[in-house]
Amino acid sequence: MHWPRNTPIPDRPVIALVGDGAMQMNNMAELITAAKYWRSWRDPRLIVCVFNNEDLNQVTWEQRIINGDPKFEASQRIPNVSYSRFAELIGLRGIYVDSPQLLGSAWEQALASEMPVVLEVKTDPEVPPLPPHITLQQAKNFSLALMKGDPNESSVIKGAARQVLETILPGKE
Repeated sequence: MHWPRNTPIPDRPVIALVGDGAMQMNNMAELITAAKYWRSWRDPRLIVCVFNNEDLNQVTWEQRIINGDPKFEASQRIPNVSYSRFAELIGLRGIYVDSPQLLGSAWEQALASEMPVVLEVKTDPEVPPLPPHITLQQAKNFSLALMKGDPNESSVIKGAARQVLETILPGKE
């Protein structure tokens, strides 16, 4: 994030999409800065959407797909922080969503806000963040990671299957 808030299209809100790992590594401190200065911005609409799955998920999936290694809990699992409550604690607006059915209205609330918002979305760490169109080698590595004893293999298989089926059968579950 960059302060003060200057944007190339000043009449639109700024939206940042971040994972919980990145949020813990860098952006929580930046929210404190936003809380200090947002009242001086010409347009205070800032939405930080945090995907909270308690995992360094991109790395977890890269290890599975690229190296064929199962998830290593000791290095991948991160603390469950309530980012929406943290936002409220420092004077920003916090919105928490843990149901896909509530996501649309949560975005409407965030976009209508007259102050910066942290939109925390609870997500499933076993749904691949990678596209379902992977190479044969990546598919082999993924299978190898599961065969080595990935700690959440049944959830991983369900999440991957759901993602693939949704591309084949749009609108079906």
